[in-house]
Amino acid sequence: MLVARAQLNFIRELLARFERDDSVMRPVADHQSQYIAIIALLRSVGHVFEKVDCVEPDRRDWSRAKWRDWRQEAIFGEFIEPTRNALLKEFQGGLELQSDAFGSVAVMADPSMPDGVSRVAAFDVHQARDLLGRPVLPQLRAAIVFWDRCLKEAEAAFRKSAR
Repeated sequence: MLVARAQLNFIRELLARFERDDSVMRPVADHQSQYIAIIALLRSVGHVFEKVDCVEPDRRDWSRAKWRDWRQEAIFGEFIEPTRNALLKEFQGGLELQSDAFGSVAVMADPSMPDGVSRVAAFDVHQARDLLGRPVLPQLRAAIVFWDRCLKEAEAAFRKSAR
């Protein structure tokens, strides 16, 4: 199994947890960190594929050729790459408190936090929007479908070359 495939399976699990609607108020930072982790991991699928799964020369050549095509796909160029860059390189575009995805925000005493309080809220992922106002959930799902298709293509090519 490709390491990138194992990573994508893990991302699917994270997304399932992110989508869970239990109507329980949780720390806002928990929801934000889940989103950031999913975005970062979605972008790193390509890095793991290239740097770990394609170290042999024939696989490396195949992946370099495919990367040119994959980078041109809308979900990659308009969501995965720029969202990762905004979150991790510019620290913007996270799930904001003003978002309709969060219910009423409450402040609770929490001695484990640096300022002694936690902001908690219920969260509805179906209402979450990115900086451009686009719903987040369909984009996350489309990104997983994109990587699944790319990895299936690689797995088929690598099986064929192994024969």
